[in-house]
Amino acid sequence: MPRNYTIPTIKALFAEASACAFPGCTEPLIFHDRGRATVVAEIAHIRSEQPGGPRYDSTYPDDVDGPANLLLLCGKHHRPVDRHEALYTIEELKSWKAAQRVLAGAGTAVTDSQVRSYTRLSADEQKIIMDVARLADQVVTACRTAQAAVDALRQMQESARVKMAWNGGSVYEVDEDGRRYGPINDRIQLSHVEQEQWKAKERAAVEAEHPRIRQALSDLSGEVSVLRMISTPLGKHAALVSDAATRVLLAVGDSATLELAASELDGSTSQLWRVANGE
Repeated sequence: MPRNYTIPTIKALFAEASACAFPGCTEPLIFHDRGRATVVAEIAHIRSEQPGGPRYDSTYPDDVDGPANLLLLCGKHHRPVDRHEALYTIEELKSWKAAQRVLAGAGTAVTDSQVRSYTRLSADEQKIIMDVARLADQVVTACRTAQAAVDALRQMQESARVKMAWNGGSVYEVDEDGRRYGPINDRIQLSHVEQEQWKAKERAAVEAEHPRIRQALSDLSGEVSVLRMISTPLGKHAALVSDAATRVLLAVGDSATLELAASELDGSTSQLWRVANGE
C-alpha cells in the first residue's frame, strides 16, 4: 500500500539507483515487456517507521520516510530484510545504500505516473479531484436537462408541422401531363416566422440551464487552478477534464454529439483518477 512518501523523495531514490540495492543483485527497478514499462522496485526502510518494526530507532532525528532512510530493493530481497531484521543491521543497509549510489550512474528515469504509484494523495489533492468529478457531473446533468427540453420542443414543432401539412387532406405533386404523385405532406414546412419562434423557444430552454452550467464550469476551472499549484501533473490532467466539460456545453443541441462529449468527459475524469493513483 502506498505510504506518505513525497514526490521529491521518490524521485531522489530513483535518481540514485539503477538496480536492487542487495549486494550482487542486478534486478532492474523497472520491468520492460511487450512495449510497456512497469515499476517493480520496492521501497525498504533502513529504520522502521513504526515502533516494533524492523530496526526501529526512536532516537533517529530525521524523517523516517525521507530518502536518507530508504533504499530500493527488488521483491525477492525486500521481505527477507524486513522479516529477519536481526540478520540485516542498520549499518549494513546503510552500506548497501552507499554502494547503490555509487553504481547508479545516471539513475533510473521515472514518469510522474510511476512516481505516483508510491504515494498517497494528500487530503487536499483528494478533495480537489473529487470536486472536479462532482462538477463535471453537474455540467453533464445540466446539459442533458437542456437537451431534453430542446428535444421535447422539436417533437412539438414536428407535431405542429404534421398537423398543418395534413389539415385538409393529402397534398400531391402534379407532373406536366397532369398526373399526380406523392403525397408530399412530409416536405411541407412551417412558415419562416413559425420556425423562428420554435428556435427562440429552444434557445430559451438552453439559456434556462446556462447559469447552472456556467457556474459549474467556473468552479471547475478554479479547482484546476488550485490543483496546478499543488501538483503540475495532476493539474494538467484536470485541465483536460475542464476542456472536455466545455465541449459538453458546446454539444447541446444535438443529442448524439452531446452523449459522445459526455462519454469523452467521463474518460478524462477516469484518467485523472488513474494518474492520481499511479495507475
